[in-house]
Amino acid sequence: MLSTILIFIVLIGVLVFVHELGHFLTARWTGMRADVFAVGMGPRMLGWNPKTGFSVGSLPPDLELEGKTDYRLCWLPIGGYVKIIGMVDESLDTDHLEKAPEPWEFRSKKNWQKALVLSGGVIMNILLAIGIFAGLSMIVGEEEHLTTTVAYVEPGSAIARAGLSAGDRIVAVNGVAVDAWEPMMQSIINATSGTAIAVDVVTEQRQQRRLQITSESIMQSMAAQKGLGLYPSGMNVVLEAVDALRPAGRAGLKAGDVVLAIDTMPVRVGAQMQQYIRAHAGDTVTMHVRRNDETMARPVIVGKDGLISVAIGQTFNADVRHVTYDPIHAITAATNQVGSTVAMIGSSFAAVFTGKLGVRQSFGGPIRIAEMAAKSSEMGLEPFLRFMALISISLAVMNILPLPGLDGGHLVFVGI
Repeated sequence: MLSTILIFIVLIGVLVFVHELGHFLTARWTGMRADVFAVGMGPRMLGWNPKTGFSVGSLPPDLELEGKTDYRLCWLPIGGYVKIIGMVDESLDTDHLEKAPEPWEFRSKKNWQKALVLSGGVIMNILLAIGIFAGLSMIVGEEEHLTTTVAYVEPGSAIARAGLSAGDRIVAVNGVAVDAWEPMMQSIINATSGTAIAVDVVTEQRQQRRLQITSESIMQSMAAQKGLGLYPSGMNVVLEAVDALRPAGRAGLKAGDVVLAIDTMPVRVGAQMQQYIRAHAGDTVTMHVRRNDETMARPVIVGKDGLISVAIGQTFNADVRHVTYDPIHAITAATNQVGSTVAMIGSSFAAVFTGKLGVRQSFGGPIRIAEMAAKSSEMGLEPFLRFMALISISLAVMNILPLPGLDGGHLVFVGI
């Protein structure tokens, strides 16, 4: 729990700092003064300003900074703010309204300048996401698995309802040919900004057909299942951990075993294995696994809760090509990725407001974000940075909504 909390604080701290930096830089660029640039909320813990230098604790209440800024760290490690002179914000400080406006105050500036300052945080969050995606594409690159053959489709998903099934090979998305799994999946996600998605497939019988899938059904499927529900060939399920005192451990299964089949059903992906075991709660199933070079069968009595107490992972055995991008292509691809993510989040909001999706399905609170941040950090720096970029985009979209207390709410009043 402690590591999860620390990772969450790091994630939110970086995103809030970048967001508030956007407000601060645009305010200074347009000639406004800011008394405070704070990371964290609540009482001042420590900070620096040109008048008093470095100090610990609160500043004297009668201190005049004379246009300088106090850069501070506050006690509550959540959130942050920039206190711009002449702006009525959530603090509801209106003392300055009793005086004539000064040239350096927010209220003295032109509307386009006010709008720019209010949008600065959102702009910086978007630029951060583009920078992360582009930087990873140039430095780390991406691995693309050279298969578009489907091993498993989640029952009930939009793609399953459209008629795609295991064994089908996807050859094009909206008329654009695909030859690797990751760009193919990204093409489907990018296409959700439109109204319909055309997926061309070749069946195991070498028959070619076109599936029509609505963007709305894809969005609903992704929100409900946390993904497209589509899995490639070449994957294997590996037991990463086994509880020795629970059903799988008592049956002799061990960490590192590769699951080949359960009863007569070949197993290719973790979701498939989980669904089968949960459907056989209290029953005995036969797990066929490979350990080193030996294949063995182990009868397992599934718990009445539908669990056998294992942690599972995936291996991907398809041929791989490593792709890196030059700066122009990296920035272009990153911008497109951010754009498609914004469109997808926007579609989710629209579906919630029209009642087609539940709030609980679509949004996760701080606890859910902390859990996902911790999980991504365990996978390495690259997954954590990608998760940070996605949360940065979400923060930008949330803040631009025309609601009280958000940047978008302030923009409404500037518009009025």
